[in-house]
Amino acid sequence: MTSNPPGSMVLVLLLSVMGLLNSFGSDMLLPALPQIGSNLSASPWETQQVVSLFFLTCALMSLWHGALADAWGRRRVIIGALLVLMLAALASAYCSDIRQLWILRAIQGMAAAAGMVVSRAIVRDRHDGLAVQHLLSRISLLQTIAFVLVPILGASITVAWGWRALFLTFAGICLVIIVIYWRWLPETLSGARRQPLRPMALVRSYLGVLGSASFMRLTAAHVANWVSMVAYVVAAPVLVMRHLGLDATHIYLVFGPLALGMVFGFWLFARIAGRHGPEGTLMLAYGILGVGTLLNVGLAMALPPGLIHFLPLFVYAIGMYIAVPLLLGLGLEPMGNRAGVASSCQMFLQHGTSALVAGLLVPLLCDSLAHLALGVACLTAAGTISLLWERQAIRHAVTAPA
Repeated sequence: MTSNPPGSMVLVLLLSVMGLLNSFGSDMLLPALPQIGSNLSASPWETQQVVSLFFLTCALMSLWHGALADAWGRRRVIIGALLVLMLAALASAYCSDIRQLWILRAIQGMAAAAGMVVSRAIVRDRHDGLAVQHLLSRISLLQTIAFVLVPILGASITVAWGWRALFLTFAGICLVIIVIYWRWLPETLSGARRQPLRPMALVRSYLGVLGSASFMRLTAAHVANWVSMVAYVVAAPVLVMRHLGLDATHIYLVFGPLALGMVFGFWLFARIAGRHGPEGTLMLAYGILGVGTLLNVGLAMALPPGLIHFLPLFVYAIGMYIAVPLLLGLGLEPMGNRAGVASSCQMFLQHGTSALVAGLLVPLLCDSLAHLALGVACLTAAGTISLLWERQAIRHAVTAPA
């Protein structure tokens, strides 16, 4: 039961918090990984899977949350997911073995996947065209502020009370959000627009979305940019504690430049998107991404570990943030009532690739700043190629004879 529909700013706040479920489930835990490994007698690789399993099951369940939200409505799915997330977080606080934590983290990933999927679907329910991109941009700005605060909160709680207190805090946050959503979150998908939850209809919906070459190219470009940032987010404890010799509370040295870059990217996006259009704005975004990538590789190969190595993260985040609302919005634009399924596919690809980066790529590369920078450069190059492919396909379609 909800009251009158909230104003636009209130809705932005509600959707911003919804999209932060993944951040609370992953970023807040990163500073505690060394303590978890030590307390549960787990190897660094076993401890790292606490993050990668979260991303993996988040990816897999993302394919279902959109379909469930298209069939049952947005409110029911997100509130149910929050209940599961709260219970799994409570249980995690009492784990005595790393394998128990793996199972519970997998459950948390499955539930947390609902946040971003449902929030994007609600945006698409209420808006079209450039309005979608601007709303996604405002939501991302608020999430950016939390992006730097969440890991600092996690580090502070870990240092003061230990890693188990993190999960108790997470459970409490979920309870508060459940109460707020029950009271104020509107249902944006009317009964007439809901899609039947039938296996063959669902398969056709997924095939229709994944069979869209344009959707796949735009999503691949977004995912490449996103996981490039994820690589540094997941490697943050190693960068701060091993390479710089600082404690976990200094993890803001990684998250701070990223967050500041995103805020500046938001400021730029709001001023250039309407003036230059999607193509011109994306050209600027990828120019900045290129500068950040080259600067990152150059500094990593030329200088020993130091604070200067975090400067390219600021530059990269500017370009990434300008590109995010455009790549997501353009990908969802032609999907209509299948926005939930399309959003699910976006999150599946995003989190599935994040799981591979967190579980395989980062452990292989994070011992060397140069190796990590080169790995991220390869990811960015792959995303750039995907976007250029999409641009060429559009031009070919325009010039092709009728």
